[in-house]
Amino acid sequence: MKKSFIKIFQEENFIGAGVVKTNLWSIMVFLLIVVFGLFYMNQSVRNDYTQVKEAANLQIQLQTLENALVDQETGQRGYLLTRDISFLEPFDRGSMYYQVAASELMDRLENYPEYIDQTRKLIDTGTTWKVRYGDKQVHEAMTGHQVTSEELLSGKKQFDSFRQQQDMLFKKFEDLRNRLRAEMLRNITLTLVGMGTMFVLFQCIMLYFIQRGLRRITIPIVQLDKAVSSYANGNISAELPAYSSSNEIGRLIHTFEDMRLEMQKDQRLLGYTYQMINTLNQAKSVQHVYQETLMGIWNIIECERISIITQNADRSFTIKSSIYHGVIDHKEVSLGGEQKDVHELLEGGFSMIHEDWNVYRPTGSVTDYLHEQGIRSSMHIILRKEARVVGVLNLMSPEQNHFSIQQKNRVEKLAPMIVTAIENARETDKIQRLAMRDGLTGLWNRRYFDESLHHLMTRVVTADTERHLLSLILLDVDHFKSFNDNWGHQEGDLVLKHLGRVLNDYCRPGDLTVRYGGEEFAVLLPDTSLSEARSVAERLRKLIELESPSRKYAVTASFGVAEWDGYQLGEELVHAADEALYQAKDEGRNRVCCYNPKSADQATEAG
Repeated sequence: MKKSFIKIFQEENFIGAGVVKTNLWSIMVFLLIVVFGLFYMNQSVRNDYTQVKEAANLQIQLQTLENALVDQETGQRGYLLTRDISFLEPFDRGSMYYQVAASELMDRLENYPEYIDQTRKLIDTGTTWKVRYGDKQVHEAMTGHQVTSEELLSGKKQFDSFRQQQDMLFKKFEDLRNRLRAEMLRNITLTLVGMGTMFVLFQCIMLYFIQRGLRRITIPIVQLDKAVSSYANGNISAELPAYSSSNEIGRLIHTFEDMRLEMQKDQRLLGYTYQMINTLNQAKSVQHVYQETLMGIWNIIECERISIITQNADRSFTIKSSIYHGVIDHKEVSLGGEQKDVHELLEGGFSMIHEDWNVYRPTGSVTDYLHEQGIRSSMHIILRKEARVVGVLNLMSPEQNHFSIQQKNRVEKLAPMIVTAIENARETDKIQRLAMRDGLTGLWNRRYFDESLHHLMTRVVTADTERHLLSLILLDVDHFKSFNDNWGHQEGDLVLKHLGRVLNDYCRPGDLTVRYGGEEFAVLLPDTSLSEARSVAERLRKLIELESPSRKYAVTASFGVAEWDGYQLGEELVHAADEALYQAKDEGRNRVCCYNPKSADQATEAG
């Protein structure tokens, strides 16, 4: 019981705890006020009553003083009249009582100094009567002398003076008593009025705090109702009331606040999801799909790294793109020992969460490196739509048990859309690649050449390492018009196909072979110097001449080779190779010539 009572004052763990606490405090304060008021009134009444009683005792002592003097006067008179000695007994007793009463009366007047002089005078008057008349006349009578009438009259006059003074003093004591009684009644009235006023004031204060406590209950409920109504209308930005108590209302508001934050999070994730779906539908290439997928998942799921793994033609797996702290990297990374884990994941057909890499993780060089970089948990989502699987989406975090089943389910629902986007992008890339192929020779066309040349030059310029080399070969079929004129256009097409096959079969991996236009062809050679490009051109020249498509004629070609100096525009590099090609033709065809900037400058000066 005691613990429950203390708990009410320490916590607000139920609705109305504040009101209950206010009432309890009010009762305690009210009891304190009542106890204090009663104590004060008791002390005040006791003090006032003591003073009233003291005034009454003054009257009693004054009356005792008078009675003692009356006893003396009665005994004196009886003895004078009868000479009976028994009358001296009240005389002596009255004398003794008079002294005692006078002493007590003076003692009681210490608190009332204003009455001391008048009282002392009264006592002296009585004492004078006893000495001058009472004792003297009794002594004279005892010695046989006759007391004269004048002496009796003088004694009577002294005694009457005493009684007059006593009456006046008694009246004053009566007035004092009445005044003290009136003050006592007034103090009692003021105390009761003060207690009543404090009670009324206390009730007003208590009602104020009770009303305030009720408002603390009702206002948050009204505000909560408005906020929840706005949530029902789709406006989840409405703020909930600030409420710090831990009772049912506080817990309810806290629950709704968690719901509001969760709804805002879901709305934000839904926005990112719609944005991701929209960008995936507009993606123009597979690489663009990878980029938008990584950015979309990065916004939806909080993690450190995300990567996309797809299967190559040889059934090996490669990381195609990844994102780390929001930065996209399209560099392809071949998997090592992780190949087995990916195969097992795809064969199992279920996405997985590895909650703690210290307990279990995929084995291989890539995962070893990631573990050294602090990765401690991962989630692997199979990119699948119906029976079609295109790869695995990997999410990694430095925290153990970071990923949840809810997150896995959310990403799994996006997997079919990602697969569709990848397939569509692959088809688009395929169509674009077909559109950039020459229909006769199967080589790349002029459009693809221009884009590739621009890409290679941009790559070289923006590279952080030392400058990359880039060379260009332009070749032209010698006397091609004669093939069309002598043997017809079909034979001319056969010659062009022959050059396309030679270039496609014998150029190095990484070289870009292009039908530049008509009977003119081009070969882009990344990371290749001028001398190396010349050797490639010479080898191609010999192959073209040796492998003629017909015994009726021999096919030859003239070659022009130029190296990019790192500052030229694409058109300038093509122009340099074209000049070298014209030089080869001028020197008799079926040869390779390299562009020499110095000789070109001299020719310009001579011209």
